[in-house]
Amino acid sequence: MLGLALALALAAPAAEGGRLPPPPRTLQQVTWFRDLAGKTLGEWRPEEPGGAAHDRVTKLVVVGTRDGWLHALREDGSLAWDFHGDGPFAAEPLIDGDTVYAACKDGRLYAVGLTTGKERWRYEAKEALGTRPALLGGTIFVASLQDSVYAIDAASGAWKWHHRREPREGFTVQGAASVAAAAGLVHAGFSDGSLVALDAATGAVRWERHAAPRGDYPDVDSLVLSGGRLYAAAFSGAVVALEAATGKPVWQVETPEASRVAMAAGTLVAVTTRSVLGLSPVDGRILWTTPLRGTPAGEPRLAGRWLLVPEGAAGLQVLELASGRPMGVIDGGTGVSASPALEGRQAWVLSNGGRLLSLRLE
Repeated sequence: MLGLALALALAAPAAEGGRLPPPPRTLQQVTWFRDLAGKTLGEWRPEEPGGAAHDRVTKLVVVGTRDGWLHALREDGSLAWDFHGDGPFAAEPLIDGDTVYAACKDGRLYAVGLTTGKERWRYEAKEALGTRPALLGGTIFVASLQDSVYAIDAASGAWKWHHRREPREGFTVQGAASVAAAAGLVHAGFSDGSLVALDAATGAVRWERHAAPRGDYPDVDSLVLSGGRLYAAAFSGAVVALEAATGKPVWQVETPEASRVAMAAGTLVAVTTRSVLGLSPVDGRILWTTPLRGTPAGEPRLAGRWLLVPEGAAGLQVLELASGRPMGVIDGGTGVSASPALEGRQAWVLSNGGRLLSLRLE
């Protein structure tokens, strides 16, 4: 166990003009790990995009894996329960009260008891679900990988409404944006480069705007709500900010192949296929930029003063939020594609090899 902790802590990347100083040995320490999904026959480079969710009350960590299992683990890493779907879990689940809501690529949205792992209901969307669900006013909202948004009653699993767009012709970037819901609106991004605000109660379109620059891949695969604004990444080359209530454009920053956006302590973090950028949410001004070592994967997460950026085969890069300076890499040897779950200084990281790491951060 100690050997693994040191290997993770000292995995500092090289920088142009020489090596960076080694990160503090206490940057992270592995408290436990558990193998949840092994490599199967024919897999070359498996990816685990599912990610984990932590519940403050029960202290359970719930994570879905590519082999179709949803797992709940206790504080010490022991297994509380398993639940099996009929397809990969490719997004982190949502925990609300005593229920876990998990979207599955088998086309179903599952509601499972948090402490029991027993199924409460399932909704048959009949389209692959690979995004994190959102909850607002007793309704669960989830986007499919085929440009649909579903509104489902959180208590019963009954359909309320759905919004479906015709997928654009040609190739698209793999993935979809998780919906963002607040103030009576559900915001969604689509593969044709559009952003849409839907009435949370009825599904009626409140506003719609084409946000992506002209290009081969206008996909909007990530968005975030903060401070009355909607921020989105368009792969054809821009990070945009709009008024959430009206869709009125506020600013746009051109940057090639923008893939992810996340808000971290007043800094808008954008991930492209080449770099990680810290932007001012006020005007889009670039505060810092750091080369991306791997490929865009899950959404970045803030842990104290550290920014954790999933970079696929390159692992989970640790950046100093204030400067963007690389401080180290968390990698059990197979890379990290999923967003980590965080609670204070504790982090839970799912590796692409199906190993869940429990880490204590500085």
